[in-house]
Amino acid sequence: MKEYSPNGYGLIEVLVAVLVLAIGLLGLAGLQTQSLRFNNEAYFRTQATILAMDMADRLRANLPTARNNPGSYTFAKTEGIPASVKDCSSAECSLAELAQFDFKAWKEKALELLPGAEVAVTPETVGTATPWQGYIIEIEYSSIDSAQTQLFQYRVKI
Repeated sequence: MKEYSPNGYGLIEVLVAVLVLAIGLLGLAGLQTQSLRFNNEAYFRTQATILAMDMADRLRANLPTARNNPGSYTFAKTEGIPASVKDCSSAECSLAELAQFDFKAWKEKALELLPGAEVAVTPETVGTATPWQGYIIEIEYSSIDSAQTQLFQYRVKI
């Protein structure tokens, strides 16, 4: 049978073990916090990608307007949601009205999914000999972890 030392060495060993365990748990908590932060940023980036692809699909769905009249699909970040736009999901629309409806629906979805979202669609300048029209789709949103906004750009040729 082992006798305990009256000098308190056993107590010091226990305190050191508790200190090492506490430092390890603090490190684990910090790792978990970083993981949640990065996961949140990845979620926002994924939503921005899905939104950009959604607008690219809307451009492809309205191909004659997207190729021949790119001004119909020119929207600035500062542009607000149009108030009086014909609902093309329940009524027949012209191609220009469909472009306005696409932007309204797309911008509303961006505001719903991303904090402080600002979106823009800008046609690229192309020569007359090209059989396609290029667009730059930009999505800017606020980052939770940084005061700096995040900018996502997507280029598509229609």
